[in-house]
Amino acid sequence: MIALYRHVLSLFLLLILAALPLGLFNKDEKVSFDIDGMAAVIKEFLMGLFSGDAWYYSQGGRTRLILNDLVSFFLASYLYLIVSAIIVIAISIFLGIFLWKKSNRWINASLGFLGMVPDFLLVLMLQIAVVYVNKNLGVKTFKVASSSIDDPAIFLPILTLIIIPAIYLVRSLSEATSEITAEDYILLAKSKGLSKKYIYFFHVTTNVLPFLKADIHKVLSIMIGNLFIVEYLYNTRGLTSLIFVHSIKFGYQYNLVIICLLSLFILYLFCYHSLRLLLAAAERRLAK
Repeated sequence: MIALYRHVLSLFLLLILAALPLGLFNKDEKVSFDIDGMAAVIKEFLMGLFSGDAWYYSQGGRTRLILNDLVSFFLASYLYLIVSAIIVIAISIFLGIFLWKKSNRWINASLGFLGMVPDFLLVLMLQIAVVYVNKNLGVKTFKVASSSIDDPAIFLPILTLIIIPAIYLVRSLSEATSEITAEDYILLAKSKGLSKKYIYFFHVTTNVLPFLKADIHKVLSIMIGNLFIVEYLYNTRGLTSLIFVHSIKFGYQYNLVIICLLSLFILYLFCYHSLRLLLAAAERRLAK
């Protein structure tokens, strides 16, 4: 019941948050709130859900059904996120479990550097590096941005999405591995003459996976936060670009923003449960 109240409260706050751009005004060099206007917009949206008006948005002189376009944008964001998340998990397992002693040395240094670099600056640095290589070395590497729907940028957006979550998760799993390798049952396995590979695969990894599952929430939260910057600066097709691009071109549309934000929550759930299924399959495989 408490969880239900939290979801209802989150939805209520989301409705208010999305209405803020329509209720804030700069009048006589003072910021003023139009609370009545915000309430009217929210009421109109809620009524439009039943009448059908809230499911349409304007695209210049045309009116389109949101769901017709939302599915393709949703799938694009899902593919970027799920591929990036799987790569993050693979990197974190390899470096955080099997090479945890070696990875600890550079992880702290990397975190110190990347913690000072804003996400948008990291994107610009990667784009400038690619342009420099292409121009000065004459080597075509990766697209710095999507030129069209049929020719999307893939490598750089995924790289940007995985860097910070991977470093965080490697550090988290390294700490968990350090604790587990000092447990009595691991020492007993070593005393029995079991190989290091066997111990790490069937004893250490199986006991670190619960820590990994607990961190999926944090990893996905970081990645979805980065998704706003990635889709905008790389000009990729996704849910957040649907909010930004259409707001810039055709004006702020409350119903479109709300439905896209709710779709981001659904996207989070899809990615979360996809990763949980993947880890459950891995656990089942290791248990055999």
